[in-house]
Amino acid sequence: MNHLIPELLEVEQLIETHNKHVRPELLGTVTTPKGDYPVMGLVMGSLDPHAPTCAFFAGVHGLERVGSHVLLSFLRTLFVKRAWDKDWERFFERNRLIALPVVNPAGFALNRRSNGRGVDLMRNAPVEAQGKLLPGVSGQRFSARLPWYRGAEGIELETQAVASFVEKYLFDARAAISIDLHSGFGMRDRLWYPWAKSADVFPHAPALERLMSLFEATYPYHVYKIEPQHHSYMTHGDLWDWLYMRQQEHHPSAAYLPLTLEMGSWLWVKKNPWQVFSANGLFNPVKQHRYARTMRRHLHLLEFLLRSVDSHHNWA
Repeated sequence: MNHLIPELLEVEQLIETHNKHVRPELLGTVTTPKGDYPVMGLVMGSLDPHAPTCAFFAGVHGLERVGSHVLLSFLRTLFVKRAWDKDWERFFERNRLIALPVVNPAGFALNRRSNGRGVDLMRNAPVEAQGKLLPGVSGQRFSARLPWYRGAEGIELETQAVASFVEKYLFDARAAISIDLHSGFGMRDRLWYPWAKSADVFPHAPALERLMSLFEATYPYHVYKIEPQHHSYMTHGDLWDWLYMRQQEHHPSAAYLPLTLEMGSWLWVKKNPWQVFSANGLFNPVKQHRYARTMRRHLHLLEFLLRSVDSHHNWA
């Protein structure tokens, strides 16, 4: 396999360096003109199929590399903490963390938003939206040469890899939270939750509101706008709407809370307009001090979500 993607190389280094704590799972292999690339999942913690589980995903869109960097930064910090803070060992005896830092390696290799077949993986799930849709942006089936292409039919390998990973580790968990890290919309960092497909009330909104109230009490100066995704825009084929519905069919009494972090890259562009002339500059901080700030900015959120599955009886 050709692993000349820096983010994948770092995933491999984490696996090699921390093999005592990480169980790698090859979820699939994608082929591109530049080589073959693994869709690699990481599993840490309890082997109990019902253990409370937190799941982190990033790199769904190949141009939004900053999400993968934030996740990898968090994992590095976590491994350092595990080396000296033995409370984390006890935590992982009871709980589980799964992570997929690069969902779309073909997009990274080819430097484009879509996967290798031109499909936008956040428009690919079998979900039809209803309401005020944005032409094109909400998903289209006209051409893979246009943005936001949903695919002609069926689901892509990467979509299935995420679905299988989630089904294996979250569907039967006593408590389950996932967060998917993106960038590119607006000038504020947003925490989105379902629905993206409609303006209906999310069935587990009360549990999520209790969790977010706890987060706001813990971090009263946080930077996030917390809202259902449809407050910003609706989309067909949303991956997390689909997986939530599948999980509820499987285990309707369990509360699975899927979140999306949308880092507001428009602010980076506003502060450094020249980066608009780079495809990566539209979605990632270019200036080193902004990049470093972004790497720090979200660590408390990810640790809060991870800790919260262990204390789910206090809010769920």
